[in-house]
Amino acid sequence: MTAGVVLCFKQGTFCVSPEYDSLAHAYQRSKSLPFRVYSEIPNHLEILGDLRGLDVLDLACGEGFYTRLIRHAGAARVVGVDVSPQMIALARHQEHEAASGIEYVVGAAESIHDLGTFDVVSTAFLLNCAADQSILNGMTQAISRSLVPGGRLVATLGDLGHQPGVDYSTYGMSTNVTAGLAEGAPYNITFLLDVDTFSITDFNHSQATYAAACQAAGLKVLGWHPCTVTDEGIRQYGTEYWYTWLSNPCLWRLEAQKI
Repeated sequence: MTAGVVLCFKQGTFCVSPEYDSLAHAYQRSKSLPFRVYSEIPNHLEILGDLRGLDVLDLACGEGFYTRLIRHAGAARVVGVDVSPQMIALARHQEHEAASGIEYVVGAAESIHDLGTFDVVSTAFLLNCAADQSILNGMTQAISRSLVPGGRLVATLGDLGHQPGVDYSTYGMSTNVTAGLAEGAPYNITFLLDVDTFSITDFNHSQATYAAACQAAGLKVLGWHPCTVTDEGIRQYGTEYWYTWLSNPCLWRLEAQKI
């Protein structure tokens, strides 16, 4: 693991180093990396679809990046939930600076209650933080509780644990995954920013594991959507730049529906 700020997941809650405030801002800056701007973000929003007039819950909202995009897309009620008080403080500060009617709540995703039900639950990089099966099941059960019948889950998932030896440093990140990992094994991802390089810990789960947790919670998997790149991303960086990204997909969108 490189020097920098470290974020890990343990026993259902995040444990953070004393430099966590630096992580909150550094993670915010990481949203400007090309793979996020031209692939992750537009991919997630595309699967979310038309949100006008819908109630949306954004789990693991961090500093509110997707939460604000969801609100600006016309969603009616929007609630962001994150386990980190520091992240929520940053989100609330931005809401104070430019009020849009978003509610932010501090809490672990698997323990949320009393927020009502929503038409859509959106989450980016939550489920791959589940350190074991019981936490993953708790997350999907909380998601199911939060959805109206027929409501949808859209989850962006990191899948670097299934890409041993692939070099993603061109895109601003690297991993310690050099060989096949066991189901549930932890691995590190380092974001290679010009300043404030930081690392996080994810856990290696298969699509079958995620699907089983969804099914147990009463969620029907509608599909898995791989990475794509926008036309603007191709124009800006060229086709060759994106070859490794597209041929070794390390991000997926899981779409599911409450039965």
